[in-house]
Amino acid sequence: MLTIDKLAQKYVLIFVLLAYICLAYLPLIFEGGIIVDDWGDISHNLSCNGFFNCYLTWFPLFSNRPLAPLPITLSTFLFQTHFSLYLILNSFLYLLSIFITARIISYLVGNFSATTFILIAAIPCIAMPLIASPINQLTATLSFVFWATSLNSLFNYCFQGKNGQYLLAYLLLLCGFLTYEVILPLLVLSALLPYLLDKNIFNSNRILYLVKYILPILSILVIVILWQKIIAPQFMEVDSRLKFEPSQILAKIHTWAHVFYAQLPSLFLKSIDLISTYDILSGIVLVATFYLSWRFYRLQPNQLKGSFYFVLTGILCFFASSLIFILSGESATSWGYQARGLSSTWFAFAILLSGLVSSNFPSIAIRNYIFTPMVIIVTCLSLLVFSIQRDNYVKSWKLQQFIIKDALNLIKLNKLTPDATVIGNVPKFLNPNFNDEIVFSQSWDFGAALSIYTQSLVISGAVIDSRRGDFKKVQFQGDSIILDGWWKGHTSNMWFYDFDPAAKKGTIIRVKDINDLKNIFDGLQMKPIL
Repeated sequence: MLTIDKLAQKYVLIFVLLAYICLAYLPLIFEGGIIVDDWGDISHNLSCNGFFNCYLTWFPLFSNRPLAPLPITLSTFLFQTHFSLYLILNSFLYLLSIFITARIISYLVGNFSATTFILIAAIPCIAMPLIASPINQLTATLSFVFWATSLNSLFNYCFQGKNGQYLLAYLLLLCGFLTYEVILPLLVLSALLPYLLDKNIFNSNRILYLVKYILPILSILVIVILWQKIIAPQFMEVDSRLKFEPSQILAKIHTWAHVFYAQLPSLFLKSIDLISTYDILSGIVLVATFYLSWRFYRLQPNQLKGSFYFVLTGILCFFASSLIFILSGESATSWGYQARGLSSTWFAFAILLSGLVSSNFPSIAIRNYIFTPMVIIVTCLSLLVFSIQRDNYVKSWKLQQFIIKDALNLIKLNKLTPDATVIGNVPKFLNPNFNDEIVFSQSWDFGAALSIYTQSLVISGAVIDSRRGDFKKVQFQGDSIILDGWWKGHTSNMWFYDFDPAAKKGTIIRVKDINDLKNIFDGLQMKPIL
């Protein structure tokens, strides 16, 4: 039973931990907004006839993961243009998955490791399910919740033996995969959790362990593969994530490894010159949380019994993260919005580091004087990188709002008629930027934003950025223009909006015909690239 002194220490620790999370999250929630896919997600509802119709119209885009449209459709129907609500919901789901996982880590290797996991996992500095595109990333955060609750159900089953908990564990895991396959590397912990809880479960009957705890996971993977490769293609177009090419294995592993041995250290170095007073305050609270957690949760010998196997599990989870890129044929990168595929890698990285601070292998001295200081330093640098990107996306959001307001004012003054198309020569990235923070980057975001605010007076739009020379994939076809190989617009009711970042204002002109549009683009090529 806790004494009054111990109880007070615990509440102080909880308060400091919550203060740390608030310092990291609240600037984004109060001042941040949305980017890229999110505008299209909201705009998509404008042409829907009810919730289920809207959900179904997401196919075949989401046919490879059929539950993914649910959080997007539900949230956009509920929140519409109340942007902060998306940020709150997305943050809540992500933190919920972290705290559920921390509960299990606490039982396995102690509360200090669980606190360490929370401190690291809550600040994903290279994979942005929180900061970048909070509406679209609801698919990722909900998938994490499905996985974490599945793990919790399996945890409960191992103690209670209730068949309902067992079935629920794997049903939730299937739901997670049908929402977003990004949780793939975390299956290592799902598979090894019963062993970590009681090694006799495996040692007494290995065949039974494989049938009971490994076979359901393999069955889920088979179901997902069959859906993407055989079943769904029979009645719809499917963009399967499974694009495995054996010849690309080493290349994709290298892109994943390159994030950690080159890209992440580069971000750490860049961030040191950008420290703000707010970052220093957040860092002080972070270190205080580590210290208070270490003082309150003194490591006991009984907490170290399974630490070696937990660290090994963390290592396997971490390296299994490369499978996402091997199997999908995609390259891993820490830069900007494209880093979202690394979200489970960061989760696995946090599991690994939380294990290192609990392990007495190879020695307690190495844990105390090498692993723990290293983890604290990495966490502080990660917080700094996270904070800089968070603040830049706040700036990006404010710039988006400024440009949209300017464009809407010009649309009103020029009395655009219904079914208008607007090509926007607008910034694609923040200038200066830290990690490719996006402003407008895809055809659907600028056009969708205008469509939302004009009640579909503007039905479509596209994005170029002549000041960065980013308008090279241009094709003219009859009276139409094709950008980036897929967006197509007709000049019958087309307008060209040009925002000048230096003057902080834009101009809009009517495109008379395809020759007029060609002349506009020829004139852009003469502009200096900033």
